[in-house]
Amino acid sequence: MMDFDLKERVRSAVDIVDVIGSSLSLQPKGRLYVTQCPWHNDQSPSLQVNRERQSWKCWPCDIGGDVFSFVMRRDGVDFFTALKMLAEQAGIEIQAGKQVEAGSAQDKSTLLSAVQLVCDAYFQQLDSPKTDDAKIARDYLAARGVDDENRKRFQIGFAPDSWDFVINLLKQNKFRPEIAHAAGVAFHRKDGSSYDMFRGRLMFPIHDIQGRAISMGGRVIPEIAKRHGENAGGKYINGPETLLFRKSNVLYGMQLAREPIRKGGQALVMEGYTDVVAARQAGIEPVVAVLGTALGAAHVDILKRLTQRVVLVLDGDAAGQKRADEVLELFVQADADLRVLTLPDGSDPADYLQQHGREAFEQLVADAPDCLSHKLAKLTEGVDIATDTHAVMHAIDTMVGVIASAPKMDPVKQDQLLLRLSRTFGTTTEKLEQRVVARRAEIAKQSAARAKFRLQAARSKEQSGHKPKPQTRESADGSFDPNLMLAESADMDGFDFAPSGFAYDDEPTSHVAEVLQQSLSGIDRELFETLIESPDLAAIAVEAIDPDWLSSNTAKMLLSAYQDLDLQGRDLTSQSLLLLLENEFLKNEVTTLLFRIEQRGDKISLTAEERYLAVVARYRLRESEAETSRQIAKLATTVMDEDEELALLKQLFDSEKARQQIN
Repeated sequence: MMDFDLKERVRSAVDIVDVIGSSLSLQPKGRLYVTQCPWHNDQSPSLQVNRERQSWKCWPCDIGGDVFSFVMRRDGVDFFTALKMLAEQAGIEIQAGKQVEAGSAQDKSTLLSAVQLVCDAYFQQLDSPKTDDAKIARDYLAARGVDDENRKRFQIGFAPDSWDFVINLLKQNKFRPEIAHAAGVAFHRKDGSSYDMFRGRLMFPIHDIQGRAISMGGRVIPEIAKRHGENAGGKYINGPETLLFRKSNVLYGMQLAREPIRKGGQALVMEGYTDVVAARQAGIEPVVAVLGTALGAAHVDILKRLTQRVVLVLDGDAAGQKRADEVLELFVQADADLRVLTLPDGSDPADYLQQHGREAFEQLVADAPDCLSHKLAKLTEGVDIATDTHAVMHAIDTMVGVIASAPKMDPVKQDQLLLRLSRTFGTTTEKLEQRVVARRAEIAKQSAARAKFRLQAARSKEQSGHKPKPQTRESADGSFDPNLMLAESADMDGFDFAPSGFAYDDEPTSHVAEVLQQSLSGIDRELFETLIESPDLAAIAVEAIDPDWLSSNTAKMLLSAYQDLDLQGRDLTSQSLLLLLENEFLKNEVTTLLFRIEQRGDKISLTAEERYLAVVARYRLRESEAETSRQIAKLATTVMDEDEELALLKQLFDSEKARQQIN
């Protein structure tokens, strides 16, 4: 669980109205602010912002939370990234681990400054070409069809064909010698000296979701590359992985595509930055690219925060087909809608757009088959279903394996997929389902074997004196940590889910989501409304309310959160509760209660304390009735002697008389 005091400092230093108002047009409406929700086709202002409680809510989407959850949803980032973004905005420094020396190779702010300085210098080289090479680069970019507007939009630059342009630039600006290598813009020689990584190339800055330059990629310019022959290097070179840049966590162009993806409801993923530039120039905005690596789980997580539909745009070659196969299971497991567009005639997106235009390209996107249909078509291409038994069985086993790789697939979705396979191969859905069940059992067995191996390895380490950190529901000070509850549940269900504290980047698996995501209702909802209205009642409830009285896991988790706040000596306010919780669903439940209370106003004549007492009385009555039912069932099913039966009946009558206050 992230440091509570740090979260409180950041939350107190920013105003949710300012944060939301920086990207949406807020209008005052009574005690609230309203705006059109960016996550659905909102014809009237549905998103409400409460400055007093520092919370927001969209009722049609049934989403809401605090300032952290808004930034997470808006920018498609995890909790810690949202915290860092807001901390930077408020001028609060977050330092995890050992103190880092300012200006050193471990200081991220220094590396960011260095990368930005280099990107700006490269841009200036191309924006105002003063050398023959820079003019060659500018002419080549124009020949590729990139206009000035998009050259500036993507800050495309030129790296001089020099071994020390960047080295000297950073030295002149007082950066330490090691910064060039740490920032990913230079290499070290064996003798300790350095040389520029990019030379004689078109340069494409790579930005994080906040729009900060964190690395760059370079494309060869043929006329300049000829000078170097075989030493010219690859057609594209991306910067190396650094403290700032992880290829598996970054998509090129996301800082520009974020809003178009969210508003348009789909993302187009291409294979290179020139494809993204070409698409944007053609008027296609929701487009990003991977950076020298296959689309991975982290990329899928980023995209799923913004949209459910992803169209993978691949070059029409064998390599493109292989990449489609690599990500198929990834999207099935993530329960996302992946479409696969393989461009005709071996063309890439930039070439296709130049030759055929936007309208033809968008039609291909609209007609792109989902990933399973694409895979099925490739498996059965040229296969005679009636006679080629071996090929058919291979195709069936492949498709069954893909479906089985999602342990908790929606039953309706699975039925629909099996029906498609049944129609294709002329077999029954029942037989296909049996194969899926068998394959899942096999996968579970393999997973159990791996878990057993990990456990044995951990025990070996412990016996050798390396004790692993215990993974319990308790936080460091011994108090109960409600944020570990989901992680523990997921782990018990056989998922590889790290119980490391429960942040937004640890979204619950589908099974855990089913268990957790039961909205508060009835008596549970009344209870937590009274606790939010009166924190003094919350202090009483943490001792008086038995978790077994509560109807849902959601209610139990919220009660445990209150208990944890109480153990830490925190105020039991709604804002403290929102700060403690790091799960989006639970935050939304609390926010829904806040806005229900706000909308209700003073329409209820009973005080919060009176309603709380009535709620507790109803819980006790329900428990009493349940105990009576259990005893009656015991009478009906258990063989007793006459004295035991009479004693139990008398106990039941006395209990009922006491409940109804009968003398």
